[in-house]
Formats: sequence, structure tokens, C-alpha cells
Amino acid sequence: MKKKLIYVLCALLVLSGVFIYIFLNKDKDTSNEKIAKNDPEIEKLVGISQAEMSSFVFVTQESESNHILNINLTPFLNFIVEQKEIESFKILNFKGINSRSEVVLIPPTDLSLDTVSRTFLFTTQDSITQQDIQASADSFVYSVLSTASKFNEINSKGVLTPYFGVIIKDIGRVNYKEIIDRDGSFDGGKYLEYSKVALEALDTEIQFDINIEFTDGEKYNKRFQGTLKGESFATETSPMITLQVVE
Repeated sequence: MKKKLIYVLCALLVLSGVFIYIFLNKDKDTSNEKIAKNDPEIEKLVGISQAEMSSFVFVTQESESNHILNINLTPFLNFIVEQKEIESFKILNFKGINSRSEVVLIPPTDLSLDTVSRTFLFTTQDSITQQDIQASADSFVYSVLSTASKFNEINSKGVLTPYFGVIIKDIGRVNYKEIIDRDGSFDGGKYLEYSKVALEALDTEIQFDINIEFTDGEKYNKRFQGTLKGESFATETSPMITLQVVE
């Protein structure tokens, strides 16, 4: 009888452990999981000719006394696909980490690639505010066409250039009116200096996956990772980030 009771108690302990594990991990971030490695033959199908991001500080003018600084990151990604046509192209599992600011993935819109002037949100509105910069997803899918003509489209073969953006929100604030009243002028090139933000606070980690599916069902996966070093803004207006392939 005692042995039976011990067995029952052990079983209950095991079940309790399982339930606790499931509860604690149900919302766990899975973006750190290893990405599936491509077979050598699949790897040969896709060439990566460029993998970088440029960074640039821009301002949203919420009011005369509240100019908010942000950083826009523009990817320069080029894939060469010559042997087969693709059926699907996705950006997946985006993750941006900054110690003090929100990092937002900006999906492309159906705005024409020929658009002369656009915002960092792939719109043609006159200006944007903080309210316009909202996180909507960590993944999105492109429309695949023989020749892409919109930002949310991508070529089915040849040079594949995925357009999207990343914005690091509200990295610092400047009272424009106060500086004008104090100095009698305002130098737009000194926003970071006026904000007195510590450059190291701008350090940001970026990671995302690329998933390509060919028309025959074969899939190509690749994870990219890059680091923005805030101190680079001390000497550069638009620092470049090298995107490394994560194996």
C-alpha cells in the first residue's frame, strides 16, 4: 500500500513539473532558436551580394517645444537567384533590442518603387509623428512577381531586393523653442548634441530571418544579425551596419 502511494506521489510530482514547465514557457521568445541549416545544394541556389544597413537620425516634430529623435535603419540586402524561380519570400522573427527605446519593424507598403519622395513608413504623407510609428508585426510576406514594381513586391528570379525598415523610437528629445530663445538660432545638425543623449544608449542589436521557397517546394533559410554602435555617430552622420549570417 505504501509503495503504491509512493508511486502515485511520484507520478503527481512529474505531472506537476510538466505543467509548471509548460506554463513558464508558453510565452517564451523563440527567436533565439537555431534556424534550420540549408542543404549544400539549396545553399548554392542563393547568393548574397550585399548585406548591410544604414542608420540615420531623424526627428518628429510633435510641437515647437518637443522634437523627438529617432533612428531609421535602411537595409541594403541583395540576393542573387538564377537557377530557379521563387514562389514565396518572407521576413521572419524580427527582433530589435535597445536598452531604453522601442525598436519597430516597418513593413513595406504597396507604394510604387518610382515614388520620388516618401517617408520612412513607405507613405507619401507630409510628415510623421510618434503616433504613426507603431509596431505591427515581427514578420511579413512579399508578393512575388516576375518584375517587382512596388515596395512590398519582389522579383521571382534574378536580383531579389527586399524593402523594409527599422526605426528605433524616441532616443532623445529637444526643446526647439527653448534653444531658439536661448541662442537665437538652431543648428539642425546638432540634434544629438542638443538632446544630451549618451551615445552608448543608442547601441542596438538587430536580428531577423529570411525564408525563400522555390516553386518546386524547396526552402532556403538564413538568419542575419547586426549591431549598431552608438559611438559611431560621434564621427559619422549615417553609420553603416554589417549584417552577419548566423549559422
